[in-house]
Amino acid sequence: MEKSCDGCFYEKVHGSQDPCISCGSGYNYDKWVAVGFLKNVPDDTDSLEGQHVMDQMIAHLERVKPLEAKGVKYDSGKLQWTLLPFRAINEVLEVLSFGAKKYAADNWKIVPEARTRYVDAAFRHLTDWHLKEKLDGETGKSHLAHAICCLLFLLWFEQEDRV
Repeated sequence: MEKSCDGCFYEKVHGSQDPCISCGSGYNYDKWVAVGFLKNVPDDTDSLEGQHVMDQMIAHLERVKPLEAKGVKYDSGKLQWTLLPFRAINEVLEVLSFGAKKYAADNWKIVPEARTRYVDAAFRHLTDWHLKEKLDGETGKSHLAHAICCLLFLLWFEQEDRV
């Protein structure tokens, strides 16, 4: 990353600007902050001006340190649930809830010839949707949400066969 110090707090040491992103982030942030302030301390460290610069450095470090503290979470390679389109999932859940009230919760697991019947149902819903009938007449929900339910059932059956 190219360093750009235009407007960087440490180039001016006046006011309360933050460092530029290339200077303000990094592993040795505290040391860099101290070096930035110390270059402005006069040789006579007993002077009021020197004490003022040191006070500024301490105040700034106390202000930025809580923002810099970061926790650690090892979640790379894990499922990213935030990738789900939750509004669409919500409509699928509404279709599932409708079916649970109409039949029974998990009734779909015990329907005779379920695989064939859910393939047929999925295609019926996809065909209706494709022919411009977007919503199911009984539920008022998208035919796509109904087809997704059928496909989820089929996926569940397939997974059950694998275990």
